[in-house]
Amino acid sequence: MSVQGERLLAAIEAEIKNISKLEHTLARTKLVLQEQASRLRLGTNPELVMTSLRLAVPHETTLALIERVDPVLSTPAELPPKN
Repeated sequence: MSVQGERLLAAIEAEIKNISKLEHTLARTKLVLQEQASRLRLGTNPELVMTSLRLAVPHETTLALIERVDPVLSTPAELPPKN
């Protein structure tokens, strides 16, 4: 195999490894979300569920959920102007 072919193969194998890690993260996140949805259906306080999600799922997922539930909470707080 040529040097170019070896580099391409290494790049493809690295990308496959990255995809495998992403698949694992997505599968874990899906399971946590399903568990928390069940808790909500059973009457668990939504604030407790949200706290659990903040601790258990990737930050991006938590932000997306907050934005859907309460857009005000997802926007950064503005600091008062300095005098």
